[in-house]
Amino acid sequence: MKKTVYILFFLTSLTVFSQEKENSDRLLTYGLPMYTHQKAREFVGKRWGIEIYPVAACMVSQKLVDSANTVNSNLWKKMDSIHGIDSEKKFRKETIAEMKRIIEAQKIFDSDKHINKLKRKIERIKEQSSSNLESVSADGNIYYWTIYSFESENNPDFKWKPEFNVEVHLNEKKTEIIELE
Repeated sequence: MKKTVYILFFLTSLTVFSQEKENSDRLLTYGLPMYTHQKAREFVGKRWGIEIYPVAACMVSQKLVDSANTVNSNLWKKMDSIHGIDSEKKFRKETIAEMKRIIEAQKIFDSDKHINKLKRKIERIKEQSSSNLESVSADGNIYYWTIYSFESENNPDFKWKPEFNVEVHLNEKKTEIIELE
């Protein structure tokens, strides 16, 4: 009983908080999606004015699933009034299309020899590097990555440091490296 009350209180708090935020609609998610699916949903959500809000990872109770589905059902009713009937299906279709573009952009990114060389250089000097897909242009043609370095020595806060940015131009199938100052 306590657990149920806590979960309902938690989801109610999330809903109230999302209503307090300026025009913020939240899609509650649970489970561990693939990285490309997560990013695609995030990018499509941004275009739709929906914040993607994870409420649980891999361990999910049926009560949490039911509560999240109730909140999401209300969101889709609202989205139906904005985007037309079956907005949830439209959102999923756009998310799948976005995933395909992300995968294509990732292939271009991964195959760029100069980017790989710079990442190896970072790893030799600073131990580790990490690439993070940050955003996509409004027209869906340019994907923006940041390459980070991590050095365990002299890094008491354990922070990743941005080293350079990469633009992947999907239509031209080319990359552009932008050095950070």
